[in-house]
Amino acid sequence: MQNKKYSIEEVTERLGVTARTLHYYEEIGLIGEVERTGGGHRLYSEEVAEEMEHILRLKNVLGCSLQEIRTILDAEQQLTALRETYRQEISDSSRSSLLDQAAVLLNRQISLIDEKVKGMLEMKQRFQERLQRVEAKQPAKTNDFAKE
Repeated sequence: MQNKKYSIEEVTERLGVTARTLHYYEEIGLIGEVERTGGGHRLYSEEVAEEMEHILRLKNVLGCSLQEIRTILDAEQQLTALRETYRQEISDSSRSSLLDQAAVLLNRQISLIDEKVKGMLEMKQRFQERLQRVEAKQPAKTNDFAKE
């Protein structure tokens, strides 16, 4: 089923994005080249659809900017290349160096996530403080269930 191709309508429905978003992400290189029919219509592979799902998770869950997403995707490509090189390498010192490089890339990813989480927690705290101020202005409410 990995060879199945999807129309732009199928992909936009699956991902909940507009066709323009897909076109733009292709234009700026966030997703790979998309196959086209003889008539110029885009056909999306499962791999490209999964890339878009990953990008949307980074954007929607972590609130990453497109530049941050580009950085993450580049790091993921570098990690894949390091993994392939590691598998082919025989010397322990070379393998150790590759592992060091991977650790640096992964630590950068973790730092980015930590920054995003910290920002979300700070925002949550501000909303909680606002909620407390709103609740403090409410008249005391009686709990009818407590009387039973």
